[in-house]
Amino acid sequence: MDAIDFRSLFGELGLDIKTHSGNLRCPHCARKAFKPYPDGRDHCHACSWHGDAIQLYADVKEVDRNQAYAELAELFKLGKVKVKPKTREEAMKGLASDLEDLAWYRMYFAFYQNSRAGITHYQKKSGYSQAQVSKILNGRFDQVSRKAWNSVVNMLRKDINIDALKRDIKEQTEYWRNRIENDEAMRDSVAKHQ
Repeated sequence: MDAIDFRSLFGELGLDIKTHSGNLRCPHCARKAFKPYPDGRDHCHACSWHGDAIQLYADVKEVDRNQAYAELAELFKLGKVKVKPKTREEAMKGLASDLEDLAWYRMYFAFYQNSRAGITHYQKKSGYSQAQVSKILNGRFDQVSRKAWNSVVNMLRKDINIDALKRDIKEQTEYWRNRIENDEAMRDSVAKHQ
């Protein structure tokens, strides 16, 4: 899919098409670090997302690669070309990346408890059942469809900032102390622990 100009693709997806030092704003982490490369393998130097135009479209539109290719082919008048299936190594690397991110998302829900959008919010937003989302969060890729897996993982990647979580975890006690000071209900309950 090297026939696709990435600025045009970003425009079609409703993303920022302005370049900043040769980089586009990444649709995953929103930093100005997304770099399309001539070999068709694109990379965000901030969040480490990498892939091709098909994968980018699939991630943003939350569809599988075959549907992404079909829509891109129609959009850019590319004609019929077979999508090269992922090699076993590519599939394993992608799954390993998904599982690592899912571990961080579980930590996100545990760390922030009720102070941010919880699992129920993301389950409703995804349109999948609570059981399916739970299986995905727990890495049970063998018990859900690939479409459900990709949809939920990509939605979480867009919505949850792992770097912010890592920063807050480093500051642990300070994070919770600030939260107690800023939350009236938590301040009132401090008396119970004195």
